[in-house]
Amino acid sequence: MKEYKHFNEDTRVKFPATIQFLRLGYDYQSLKGEIDFHTKIFIKRFKSALEKINGRNFEMREIVLLLNELDELLKNNDLGKEFYSRLTSATDDVKLIDFENIENNDFAVVDELSFNIKEGTPKGSFRPDISILINGMPLAFLEVKHPDNSGGIQVEFERMINERLKNEEYKKFFNMIQIISFSNNMEYEEADDDIAEEAKAGSFYTTPNGQDTTFSFFREDIKEYHAKYKLKEITGEEIKYVVRDNGYYPDETDTPEFQTNLSDMTPCNRFITSFFDKERFMYMLRYGIMFLTENKKYHNEKTGKDEEIPIKQKHIMRYPQFFATRAIIRRMGEKDKNGIIWHTQGSGKTALSAYAVRVIKDFFAKKKVNTRFFFIVDRIDLMTQATTEFVNRGFAVRNVNSRIAFAKELKKPLDDKYDGIGTVCIVNVQKLMEESKMPQVANEYNVKCQRIFFIDEAHRSYTVHGEFFKNLMTCDRNGIYIAMTGTPLLTKKERSNLKFGDYIHKYFYDKSIADGYTLRIKKEQIDTAAKTEIRENLDIENKDLDSKDVYESNAYVDSVSRYIEKDFRQFRLVNSDYTIGGMIVCRSNKQAKDIHEWFKKNGVLTAGLVMSDSDNSADQNKINTQNQINFRENGYPDILVVHYMLTTGYDVRRLKKMYLLRGPHAQSLLQTISRVNRPYKNPSGKVYQYGYIVDFVDIEKEYNNTLDAYIKELEADMNEDGDSECSLSGLVIDKEDIKKKFDELSSELKKFIPVDNIEVFVTMMQYFNKEALLKIRKILTGIKDCSVEFKLSRADEYSKLIDDDRVNKYLRAVNDRISFINLTTQALNTLDIMNNEEVVHIVYEFIKTKVTILDLSKFSLTDTEFEKVKDA
Repeated sequence: MKEYKHFNEDTRVKFPATIQFLRLGYDYQSLKGEIDFHTKIFIKRFKSALEKINGRNFEMREIVLLLNELDELLKNNDLGKEFYSRLTSATDDVKLIDFENIENNDFAVVDELSFNIKEGTPKGSFRPDISILINGMPLAFLEVKHPDNSGGIQVEFERMINERLKNEEYKKFFNMIQIISFSNNMEYEEADDDIAEEAKAGSFYTTPNGQDTTFSFFREDIKEYHAKYKLKEITGEEIKYVVRDNGYYPDETDTPEFQTNLSDMTPCNRFITSFFDKERFMYMLRYGIMFLTENKKYHNEKTGKDEEIPIKQKHIMRYPQFFATRAIIRRMGEKDKNGIIWHTQGSGKTALSAYAVRVIKDFFAKKKVNTRFFFIVDRIDLMTQATTEFVNRGFAVRNVNSRIAFAKELKKPLDDKYDGIGTVCIVNVQKLMEESKMPQVANEYNVKCQRIFFIDEAHRSYTVHGEFFKNLMTCDRNGIYIAMTGTPLLTKKERSNLKFGDYIHKYFYDKSIADGYTLRIKKEQIDTAAKTEIRENLDIENKDLDSKDVYESNAYVDSVSRYIEKDFRQFRLVNSDYTIGGMIVCRSNKQAKDIHEWFKKNGVLTAGLVMSDSDNSADQNKINTQNQINFRENGYPDILVVHYMLTTGYDVRRLKKMYLLRGPHAQSLLQTISRVNRPYKNPSGKVYQYGYIVDFVDIEKEYNNTLDAYIKELEADMNEDGDSECSLSGLVIDKEDIKKKFDELSSELKKFIPVDNIEVFVTMMQYFNKEALLKIRKILTGIKDCSVEFKLSRADEYSKLIDDDRVNKYLRAVNDRISFINLTTQALNTLDIMNNEEVVHIVYEFIKTKVTILDLSKFSLTDTEFEKVKDA
């Protein structure tokens, strides 16, 4: 039996979490069951489940052959793609999972299942806290930590990536495990200054994707889902059995602390209910996993050529995609099936469409109806981008650029035979919109066919009174139209939801930023001195800055270009990062051409022109396309110069600063500035908290008006799903917001450092535990970040409030103390029973470096040894 402790990770989180699975209808599986060593499959459960699913008895030799087959599949170097195909197959002779009749399957959990690679020894193994078994197969696991664990949930993420996923010997196990999840039984951090990628608290999930594994939040989308969930009653005897089977005294369950943690409303248990509900979990297994092959471009220094390497990826649905696809299926059952997905820019709307294809296809297949899918875009670059995304995910793609080709695809009731996961027709309607009439559907073969049209960037081009909009919606009167947008049209004449129906699902900036899918945007006005200099150079004090004569003049182009070059070089210097790129959004084609020409003749930075012009030659169009590709994939040029092109739909993580020389209006404003809001971690590991815009035109009034319109739209469309909790505020901030953040951090720091004296602080640190020191380090790092932001904003009045040198000295002192504690703890933890002079000497050395007696009190010293240490 384990030592009697009733307040540790097991009793506080693991056992209560295990019981929560039982409340959801899972069985408890003891480690005493017969386990196949190579696959870790529980043989008895596996056999009986397969017999139930397949409606026949299996000889043990058949089961052994099947286990051997699965073991061979798991050895593939394919992130588990072949195993997943076998797992989800409905056509193999032996079906492993019944996705149609969920209760036909066997659901169970087991604690501390060892994934060992050497039989008869635990060496070279890892043991997840709770493994989730489907038909005896461990297809998921949950790792738990107690609240406020040292280092937070990041410790588990780092261990997973750096120790487990890097280990080649574990590869086949992670080919089998489809979902991994983590919880330290805490609510998500909601503080404004927290970076989602560095979250320390909460419950997270992912799918094993090698070194590119990332971890996602899961926020419940259904109002009162937990309160209304019908849980199974678990008896006290059942609970005691679980505790006893794991080597603890059953009396542990009688403590008030254990009873408190048994609540189904603890953060960890709510996560289990939301994510591992049987139906939801099976849905995620069936539709939420997607394999990709992404071609990464790199420059071969030896050959001097750009080359491609195919990189295998494995992705899992983000939670807004999960809820959106389910909402789409609910809409399929209603009379009016059309609608809008309103998901903020950067939240993965093309990927959402890809996931939805499989879900919708199966929905109609049950009704014996064939489906065909069309993805509608209105620009050639978006067609290229969408084609790449769908092809990478294994879809067959047909590109449609003309009325004749569109007519041909509409006429087909079936796709040509294809062995992949589906076919999508990507339709570029840029030229089709010039047609007076579009083709209409004709089912000549009398085959039941349902066409689904995903309308990308639905706020653009599709004017409600225009011929194209009418013809698109009438080319198939029985078609289903799902509009995708991050910024719906809200004017009275152009309301998106009047065209495409009600909102199917919404996901806004506030959650997208909190989830780490997008960043806040920091707005910087051109500084007063530079603005004065530009005016003086132009002698336009009394002229209208909107005048074409002014902003296309050589003097204006020269002044603005010189300012941008200097500012962007300073931006890179302050961030110590030369990988980040910029964009200049111009007022006219002529201004864009002239600024590009200025950089070619005078600039140190490289600039690429991307512009749509009726005078563009074929060569110029080719250069346009190549500039976009180079900027996105090859890290050059430094800056793109654009007019209207690329201000929507162009997603590049390294694009971190935008110079606005014109002021977009309404939804176009949000679309434009959101080009810089993608998360970016540079090669040296720097994580950006913001995207940046330099505002030459004062967008604040337009921005506020736009947000007000969206907020009114939300209020008018509130429903039972809890939209009232959503917000669009906080997307754009400026130096005043950074000042508020600095004031809050300074106030917090004074609680730990009441006197600004580094020597006094070093003495005080001996009385701080590690968690307090980590908190101080976070505050100091936050202040250091504020200093950088003030410099970037040229907010000298705020910059002088921070002494960078002193902040760095405090940080060094804190880091030294944290390193010392880590070293001390690691060394002491390696000591065996302390009964010899050598060990006492080691402890004595630590004592000399100010380890406290309290630090040692948790170790198993005899009275004699402890006295020796104290004497030392």
